[in-house]
Amino acid sequence: MTTEPTTDRGSAGVEAAIAVVALLSVGFFIIGALRVVGTGGDVNAAAHSAARAAAAEYDSGAASAAANTAAAGVLADRGVACQSLNVSVGGDFVPGGLVTVDVSCTVSLGDVGLSGFPGSRTVHGHGVEQIDIVRGGT
Repeated sequence: MTTEPTTDRGSAGVEAAIAVVALLSVGFFIIGALRVVGTGGDVNAAAHSAARAAAAEYDSGAASAAANTAAAGVLADRGVACQSLNVSVGGDFVPGGLVTVDVSCTVSLGDVGLSGFPGSRTVHGHGVEQIDIVRGGT
């Protein structure tokens, strides 16, 4: 009985390397997906806060400034670094009117690019707030 030498020596190392690369790719994908989903919630929270700030103002100019400040503050507090932040305010600035705020934030995904995510992604949020009916003169 003679045993023939096997030719698959070293294949365990190759299999381990493939497994490590696959696990790292899955890890990067999960991190990127969580960043996009988490940022979506943060941008929505910023839009709602901006709508509350805008509803407290008496004209569209002051409302726009207040909304920009509020949105930027919420995103900074939550650690979201926007490459570009766009806050738009609309609605009727009369007692009982509705103020709408749309926030869009472009987030860099360069650090998870290995998993197939593009270099950046724009996330949108929307907030609506009613102006107090009994507030002072306009």
